[in-house]
Amino acid sequence: MKWKLRLNSLFVKILCVVVVGVICVSISVGYITINISRGIFTDNYKDSQKKIFDQVNDDIYDFHSEIVKVIDSVNSHRAFRSYFTEKDLPVKDLSKNIYELKKQMKSSMDSNNYDMSVLVVGLNGRSYLNSSELLTMGVEEILNLDITKNALKNNKTITYKYLEKGITSSTKNEPIIIISKALNLKDEKPYGVINFIIKEKTFQKFYDYFTLEINDIVLLDENNIVLSSNKKENIGQAQLDFEDTINELIDNKQLNKSYESNRNTIFVQRLPYCNLTLCGTVDNNKALAKMYDVKNIAIICTVITLCVLAGIFLIVRQMTKPLYLLTEKMSKVRDGNFNEYIEVSGPEEIKELSSTYNFMITDINKHINELMKVQKEKRKAEIHALQMQINPHYIFNTLSSIKLLIWQGSKDKSITAIDAFINMIRNTISKTDEFITIKEEIENLKNYVLINNIRYGDRIKVEYFIMPDCYEYLIPKLILQPFIENSFFHAFPSEEEGEIQVFIKEYDESNIKIEVYDNGIGIDDDKIDKIMKGNEDKNRYFSGIGINNVDSRIKLIYGNGYGINIKSKINKGTTITIVIPKFKE
Repeated sequence: MKWKLRLNSLFVKILCVVVVGVICVSISVGYITINISRGIFTDNYKDSQKKIFDQVNDDIYDFHSEIVKVIDSVNSHRAFRSYFTEKDLPVKDLSKNIYELKKQMKSSMDSNNYDMSVLVVGLNGRSYLNSSELLTMGVEEILNLDITKNALKNNKTITYKYLEKGITSSTKNEPIIIISKALNLKDEKPYGVINFIIKEKTFQKFYDYFTLEINDIVLLDENNIVLSSNKKENIGQAQLDFEDTINELIDNKQLNKSYESNRNTIFVQRLPYCNLTLCGTVDNNKALAKMYDVKNIAIICTVITLCVLAGIFLIVRQMTKPLYLLTEKMSKVRDGNFNEYIEVSGPEEIKELSSTYNFMITDINKHINELMKVQKEKRKAEIHALQMQINPHYIFNTLSSIKLLIWQGSKDKSITAIDAFINMIRNTISKTDEFITIKEEIENLKNYVLINNIRYGDRIKVEYFIMPDCYEYLIPKLILQPFIENSFFHAFPSEEEGEIQVFIKEYDESNIKIEVYDNGIGIDDDKIDKIMKGNEDKNRYFSGIGINNVDSRIKLIYGNGYGINIKSKINKGTTITIVIPKFKE
C-alpha cells in the first residue's frame, strides 16, 4: 500500500519526467554550446568597439572645441577686459560694460548645445555668471580653489577638474566637472579666469552609449584622477591601472593603444588637446557570451523542452486538476474571500493539502468573526467613553458662565445666553447621535461664541466661511468647539483683540477639509507636541475637551490615516487642519 502511494505521488512522477528532460536538455545544450562557441570572438568585435571608442573621443573633441570657441570670444572682447581689469569705472561705463559682456556671452553660447554654465572671475574681485543661478561661494573663495590657482599659473592651458560639490545653486549638492582657463591677451599677465561648469552626470552623455554591461570607461586628468566614469565609486580617485600605458604613450609620442589584460581588452586614448586620457575596458568573457549563436541554441532547446513538456502534460494532466482548483480557491482567499472550500480529490498529497486547506478556512472564519465582534465592541466602548467625557464638562462650565452673567446683573445678556445654551443642549446633549451635520455644528459654535462674547465682550470676532455644498455633510459631534475655545482663552491673553476664522470646503472627491485659524500669539513646537500627546491642561476652561481627545475620536472613527494637524508661528497665529471623509445621512 505504501509503495502504491509512492507511485501515486505527484512529486515522484513529475520528478522523473523533469529530471530526464533536464538531463537531455543540459547534455544537448552543453554539447552544442561547446562546439559553436569556438572562435566566435574575433577581431571584428574588438574593431567595432574601437570605432565606438573613437566616436567618444570625437564627441569630447567637439565639446572641447566649443569651450575654446567661447574662451576666445570672451578673451578678445573689450567689455570683458574692461570689466575685469578696471576697478573704479563710472556707473555709466560700468553699466555699458555689463550690457555688452552679457550680449557677447549670449552670442557666444547661442550655438552651444551643452548644458553648462559659464562663470568669469576677475582678479579685481568681480564676477559674471551667464545664468540666473547664484554662486554658493564668494569670489575670493573661488580664486583660492586649486583649479583656479593652477589655471593662473599655467595660463595657456585649459584645465579640467572634478569637484564633489558644485559652486552654483543648481549644482551645490551634485558632483561637477569644472573647466578653467586664465584670461589674458598676448604675453600680458592674467586678469581673470573663465570657468565652465557641467554636472558630472551630464558629462556622461559623451560616452554612455559605449558603457554597456560588458564595457567600462574612465576619463582621467593629467594627474590620473578620474574625472568621470560609469563606475561611480572610481570618480575622484586616482586610477593607477593605466599609468604605465599612459607614460609609454607619452614617451613614444603616441595617441592610442589597445591590448589584452586579464581576459579584458583595454583601449587607451590620449586627448592632447585637453590634456586628458580616455580609457575603456571590454570584458572578453561577457562579450564571448554575447556572441553565441543564440538562435540555434534557442531552437534546439525549444524542441527539447516541448518534448519534455508533452511528456509531463500526458502524465499529470488528470492529476493536477485538483491542484489548479486549489490554487484558484487560494487566490480568492488572498483577496479576502474566506468561504471558498474545495472538494477533496486527486493524489494523496493533494487530498491532504485540500483537507488542511478546508480546515484552515473554517478556523480562519471562526477567528475573524470573533475578532470583528471584539473590535466592534471595543470601538463602540471607546467612542462612548470619549462622548461621556465631553458632555458633563461642557454643561458644567457653560452653566458657570451663565451664572456669572446673572451674578453681574446682566438680565438681557443672561436671557440671551440661556437661549443660546438651550439651543446647544438641544443639538448636543439631547441628541444621542454620534454624528451631526456641519450646519448643526456651526450653529453650536455660534451659540458658544455668543455666550463668550456676552461674558467677555466683543474683542474676539469669529467668522465662518462654509461652502454651501458642505452644510449637509455629517461630522462627529463637538470636534470644532475645543479649537474655538482654545483660541478664545489661549491665543489672545491680556484682553487683546483678535479674529478667529472657520473654513470648510470639499477637499477632494472623498474628503472635506476643515480649518480653524486665529491671529493670536501662536504656539511653540514643544507645546504642540504636548497637546498632541494629551498633556495640555484640559480643565482650565469651559469644555475640558482635550485636542488629543478630538484627535483620538477621529482616529477611532475613520482610522489612523485621519486626524488633526497643527501649524503655528509665534506672534503670527495658529491653523488647525482636519481632513475627514465626507458622507451624508
